[in-house]
Amino acid sequence: MLHTNRGDWHVSVLYSNTALAHQLGRTRDWVVVYFYDNHHQQGQHTVVTETRGQLLGVGVLRGREAECHAYCSSRARPKHSD
Repeated sequence: MLHTNRGDWHVSVLYSNTALAHQLGRTRDWVVVYFYDNHHQQGQHTVVTETRGQLLGVGVLRGREAECHAYCSSRARPKHSD
């Protein structure tokens, strides 16, 4: 379990303890991020290691795969040909 503060945000990260995480053997891979700020805005996201597609092996936020793909694409380094 991790607790931290970033500016006005309070963040807690825990390994996922869902039935699906147990069934797939991902209890030490998937994490759930809980967050809230001083103005009572709050939310949670599950982060998993993608097992298929272009993000294979990359940690992604479930439900935000398109944004994760865009971010990873923008960070890709060009390959140099000799």
